[in-house]
Amino acid sequence: MELLARLLGGTERVKIMRLFLHHDEQIFSPSEVADKTKSKALLVKKEIATLTVLGFLEKKKAKVFVTTGKGKAQTARLKEVSGYVLRKTFPHNDALRALLFDFQSLDKKELASRFKTIGRIKLFVLSGVFIGDIKSRVDILIVGESIKKPKAEKVLESLSAEMGRDVIFSVMDVEEYEYRLKMYDKFIRDIVDMPHERVIDKLREIQ
Repeated sequence: MELLARLLGGTERVKIMRLFLHHDEQIFSPSEVADKTKSKALLVKKEIATLTVLGFLEKKKAKVFVTTGKGKAQTARLKEVSGYVLRKTFPHNDALRALLFDFQSLDKKELASRFKTIGRIKLFVLSGVFIGDIKSRVDILIVGESIKKPKAEKVLESLSAEMGRDVIFSVMDVEEYEYRLKMYDKFIRDIVDMPHERVIDKLREIQ
């Protein structure tokens, strides 16, 4: 991320560009961009203005159905929204996608280190987007002891914001993982029998 940030003008710009490239049909307001990228509102407005001047984004209005209320009281109405969307005719979109979504080149050990505070990690597996396999069930599998799932979810939320897309993950304790592995659980077998990368693997040491 550091090299891309230096090349493209900062971490926030990289996150914003990834968000629009991944959701190339969706209109986002500046506040929605700030929320999804976990960035400061003022900085987001500045980056959006720059990217619009450069021709990467364009301002657009659209009518969408908005639902309010619950149950029988739920109603839907057509509402006009205003925001920004990826300009599909921008000549460098394909090149930017190839560059910004090259997650295979990420420092895998640094990525695993982000989760060191969530508990005692015994197995940290990268798959899916991190190895270029779109058929994978998950992008990250974490197995450990005394795992604090809310902390793990917070790290994953931050990682998703950085990547401009949701990171599909699974977190479980060692006992559950080993039981499901022995029972040939389809979800687990689909991960371990398909291409993946074990960044941390302490389970083999204790088996």
